Amino acid sequence: MARRTLVVDLSNNNASPIDFKAMHAAGAFGVMLKVSEGRRFIDSTWLSRSRAARAAGLHVGGYHFARPGRGDAVTQARLFAGRLGKVELRDLHPALDLETDDGDLPSAELYAWARAFGEKVHDLTGQRVMWYTGPAFIAAHGFEHPFGNGAGLWLAAWGPNDGTDHGIPNGWTAPWRKAVLHQYTSVGTIAGVKGRVDLSHAPRRTAILAHGRRGLK
Repeated sequence: MARRTLVVDLSNNNASPIDFKAMHAAGAFGVMLKVSEGRRFIDSTWLSRSRAARAAGLHVGGYHFARPGRGDAVTQARLFAGRLGKVELRDLHPALDLETDDGDLPSAELYAWARAFGEKVHDLTGQRVMWYTGPAFIAAHGFEHPFGNGAGLWLAAWGPNDGTDHGIPNGWTAPWRKAVLHQYTSVGTIAGVKGRVDLSHAPRRTAILAHGRRGLK
């Protein structure tokens, strides 16, 4: 695989061990690792994998899987930020994975929930979050504006889900102007990971770095 701004997405659902050195050698620039979910769940693989990935030369980011129907946004943001810890110089922006409305919240309340999460994470970490979501979820809830002053859209939009990056069709990023990270498949493969894996591509690597160009050091 040619070297480019490729980001691998992992959680406790991906079997251990993960060979991060092999992943880096295969062309991965970074890895997004699940940190937490809802108001109680902590991904037990976060700490060990984040340390191993950094040691292998990868840029590391953490994400929280939102459960809007199982606890308020501030409580979940505190859980996430507390486990995430310090965002290192070469790290990626943290992210909120918003793909379920398990509380059947009205669209306005769900929108406010996401904004409140992002604002609290920023208060606690000094970092703005990327928003992971997809065009179908956005359309279903009628979101007309981005969720506040975040770090941009991490778009989950596969098109033909065959492991190939087919790009982003026009209109799929709305109401954002563009995506800073595009998850283009859930059935990718890369050295170091057993089985299928989520793969994303960043058009501009500095846009996903928590400390901007300084993070390339």
